[in-house]
Amino acid sequence: MKKNNIKRILKVISELSIILFGVFYVLERFFDITISDGKDLRNIFVIFYVLASLIYYKMELKDKNKEISSLKNKLKEKN
Repeated sequence: MKKNNIKRILKVISELSIILFGVFYVLERFFDITISDGKDLRNIFVIFYVLASLIYYKMELKDKNKEISSLKNKLKEKN
């Protein structure tokens, strides 16, 4: 699997997790709908969000650092 696909999947997972957390929170808070172990489920979504975001941003940072170092090398070669 390509790196860009992995980053895209991680981004979708993090966005979906935070949206589902919000949906469950609103359902339980305002509409008196109780989902069994709702707090546990919401906590799992938060953990998914944090992990996916952390991995995504680490991969993004690594890519940007590579690009910066390659641009520095090109600049040194030019001078």
